[in-house]
Amino acid sequence: SSLDCLCTDLHPSPLGTLEGKRARRRVPLAAAMLRGCCATRRGRGAVASPLMTAGGSADVLVPAADPCGAPSVASVFSAGLGEAVAEAAVKGSFWEKLDAGRPVHIPDMAPRLPEMIDLDGLADAFARGGEMGATSAYKRGEPCMRDSIYLAYLDQATLSLSGSERFFPALLEVCEALGQKSFDYVTSRLVLEPPSSGGPPFVTESDILAVQLQGERMLSLCRPRQNLPMTAPRPQPLLAATLRPGDALLIPSGLECRVLPSQLPEGTPAGNADGELQLYVLFCLRSNEQNMDVCLGKYLTDLLREAPLSDDTDAFMRSAVTQRTHSANIDAAGRTEGPLSQRLSRCAAELASYVSAAGLREHYSMRMEKLREEQREGAAKMAAAVSSSGPCGLIGPSRVRVAEGVTCRCRAGDSIAYFKRGVSETLNLPIAETASYLIADLSDGAPHAVASLRCADPFERLCVCQILVFKGCLEAC
Repeated sequence: SSLDCLCTDLHPSPLGTLEGKRARRRVPLAAAMLRGCCATRRGRGAVASPLMTAGGSADVLVPAADPCGAPSVASVFSAGLGEAVAEAAVKGSFWEKLDAGRPVHIPDMAPRLPEMIDLDGLADAFARGGEMGATSAYKRGEPCMRDSIYLAYLDQATLSLSGSERFFPALLEVCEALGQKSFDYVTSRLVLEPPSSGGPPFVTESDILAVQLQGERMLSLCRPRQNLPMTAPRPQPLLAATLRPGDALLIPSGLECRVLPSQLPEGTPAGNADGELQLYVLFCLRSNEQNMDVCLGKYLTDLLREAPLSDDTDAFMRSAVTQRTHSANIDAAGRTEGPLSQRLSRCAAELASYVSAAGLREHYSMRMEKLREEQREGAAKMAAAVSSSGPCGLIGPSRVRVAEGVTCRCRAGDSIAYFKRGVSETLNLPIAETASYLIADLSDGAPHAVASLRCADPFERLCVCQILVFKGCLEAC
């Protein structure tokens, strides 16, 4: 009954209004009153862990062309980067479509954002993220474990940088503005895919705003196909869209996202079918951590640690329910209404006396503010580290040459590069054909700027040069 009162009190807005509908959606009455683990209760004064957003339903179909669903944001980044994106997010029918689980394609939403994520900054961010555990690599949906991110990328693995707003001020500004306007706390993740490395379909666990930064790709969104009977009809696409740099796509939680093969114009040579690298950023708007049951569980856990409970309740909440205590709770008639049940009711009632909707709101707000402050501090520390130490690895303007005492033999189109040091020390290095052109350029022994070397994929060019530096075949000059 205390939980029912709390959930009722959480609806200060009439349920017919938009704000009321969002509140009603976020308050499942199935939230457990004692979700926090009483048996492992620790000392009081501990700080709870961060919490974030709720997912959306995927029950409503939407046609591929839905002009009224996209907010009017033709030049959302033309002025006031973060504020413009936040204003665009709350216009039109954005909230209704998000709550209904309806994806929305927003063409040309962020035309200036791709210019703010340059290749050199991207390479440096992935390298620094690898040192602090923020960079990960995946191949065909499985973790790709290689010695470095450079080897992983050359092995056709997708690179992912979590918390990318700490590395790029433009992304931090967008995250902060979205958090202040609508979503409390927003994070971002940069994803870099090698050409023609399309991974398997995946199901989103959070409400996501995807913005394409480089490359062009076709996406199809539908209900998940996993766990469907073999005889069940396959879900039809809710939306199919082609994303170009600056385009955005709202992907509600629970939808399956599938990359479709590119449609090449007729007469395109087979050698041009490899495509180009894909770079996009995923803004996590609302994750499952912001569901009512999770928020209430964290709130109750902190109350167990910090509320001025009586000694008897405090000791009871620290105790564990074992087979012995369970058997002692059964009376002579076989009913579970013994001392344990009575004590549980008494202690739970005392804990419930400290629970209120105002307390839950305040706890949630403090938690979100703490997360935003940590986000800003992390970005400031990263900016200071970059300014003090310079790039973490090679970048486009870096100049490299064949290492002193080493000779290189490689022609454009070769599959092996031959490096020789002295008389007997040789390295026959298997390479991709796409890397042969830049190694052929370097074989003259003269210094070259990395950006001037021939390679269709600019990030592959950086990776090849960095690995050859690691192997002692090249040196920075």
